[in-house]
Amino acid sequence: MDQIKNPNEHLVIPKWITQEYFEQILQKDEPEYAKILSFKPVAAIPPGENFTSIMLRVHLELQLKDGSTKLKTYILKTELAEDRGAKEIREGGIFNKELQMYQTFLPAFEALYKAAGEDIPLAPKCWRAEQRGDNINFVYEDLAVKRFKNVDRIRGLDLPHMQRALHKLAEFHAAASVYVEQEGPLPAEFNEGFIVKKQLALQEHGWAVKSEAFLKAMADWGLEDQEKYTNSFPTAKQYGKVCASNLTGDPLDFNTLTHGDFWSSNLMSNYLENNQIDELIMVDFQLCKWGSPAQDLLFFITLSAANDIKVKKFDYFIRIYWERLVECLKLLKYQKKLPTLRDLQTSLYKKHNTFYAVMAVFNHLPLIKFPTDKDSNLHNVMREDEVGHKFRLRLFSNPTYVEAMKDLYPFFYNRGIFNFNDFY
Repeated sequence: MDQIKNPNEHLVIPKWITQEYFEQILQKDEPEYAKILSFKPVAAIPPGENFTSIMLRVHLELQLKDGSTKLKTYILKTELAEDRGAKEIREGGIFNKELQMYQTFLPAFEALYKAAGEDIPLAPKCWRAEQRGDNINFVYEDLAVKRFKNVDRIRGLDLPHMQRALHKLAEFHAAASVYVEQEGPLPAEFNEGFIVKKQLALQEHGWAVKSEAFLKAMADWGLEDQEKYTNSFPTAKQYGKVCASNLTGDPLDFNTLTHGDFWSSNLMSNYLENNQIDELIMVDFQLCKWGSPAQDLLFFITLSAANDIKVKKFDYFIRIYWERLVECLKLLKYQKKLPTLRDLQTSLYKKHNTFYAVMAVFNHLPLIKFPTDKDSNLHNVMREDEVGHKFRLRLFSNPTYVEAMKDLYPFFYNRGIFNFNDFY
């Protein structure tokens, strides 16, 4: 246990996380265990990989009933400390939503595939999902034991990873649509995702805080015809309306439960000996929302595809997702009209869906392309002093982000997705 690495020495580990907390889990997961010999919780991920929760890897050394010893690890996820954004995140209800996903919906979605004769895992095994005082906590199997890992978020996903991830997304969406068709609508909280009606004013204010640094950095990106992008840059009011549009939908479209936060760090893969992907699995179901699959697709492709294929293969990505979606809907005996590729492509341009491209480019991609840094956290992104302003300038001027923007910003601008005068 001495060689355990801690990828974030600055993370404060909550005091209630003790070895006693894991005894019941071990009784189920390791029936041959007799006692815990040592216990060490450390950060599971470096700073900058997650902004809404504390993620720990808990290392246990066990003595088994036959006298032998065994090393065991779990992933524990809990809420941020109060002074690090816990209040705002709690108000968004995202942990309560993930609790329902692991307790009810994910097992039901996987059961639909089993009933149809297919074994399609969507999420890691969850050993505990509970409300404890003010906190909601999860204990998952440690996928690293099965050699699952994330792809480098800065480099992005190559073509084989994009294909497998889009197929997995289609499998999730198909099961959710069939489940709702059979069981009825999801609880009301699934009508909101990143955008929560009572936080619209907060979104507007956040945009006003960030936009000064964004415009200043953008002036040095070296875009051709720079002025047309600067002149069409959204005001705080327009950005607020972009956000508000996401609270509505089109009931005539094909709708499903979107993952809501689907990008490279929220999926993990393991590999065969020839480096081909063996399995790919989704994690982090805090922001699931009923809506068009276009929302997940815009968000995922924008944030996760490697720069050299992001724009070039954009329409191809939509097609391969759609092909797998239709295949899974047929397998699960979906009763309604199957979505056409034309329908899906059209939905990418609808105002209530394009919010996900806007948010991906302006809010998420700067953080995803930023190298691991102890200062990279939600608190510094939003603070309104000189420290916050300088950090935002670093984010928006980061050469890796700028490189991505040279193709992506004109791409969305020319498609009308960045035509913010539509929101009046």
